[in-house]
Amino acid sequence: MRRYRWLFGVAASILIIALGFMIQVEYGPSDSERVIVDYSKNAYSSPACFDQAGFTNNIGESTYGEVANDSTYVPESSCTAVEFATKRGPLWFAWFM
Repeated sequence: MRRYRWLFGVAASILIIALGFMIQVEYGPSDSERVIVDYSKNAYSSPACFDQAGFTNNIGESTYGEVANDSTYVPESSCTAVEFATKRGPLWFAWFM
């Protein structure tokens, strides 16, 4: 039995890796993700979409958790909505993306 201990370890490792690709979970932006808020338009934008945003000079910085819980702020564009969309995928993608 001692001779095949490494075989059990390899089999357990392969099983854990395979389960990581088979288990489906939902993942998305964290509540501490940074957003840019336009207080005049009551809209927010992700930093990746800020260059296309037609914001006024009345802007500030906040977190996604604060603007997502406040119903007065809406995503500025479809780019921002896609950036902050919740996705469904394998467990490994949720942990490492």
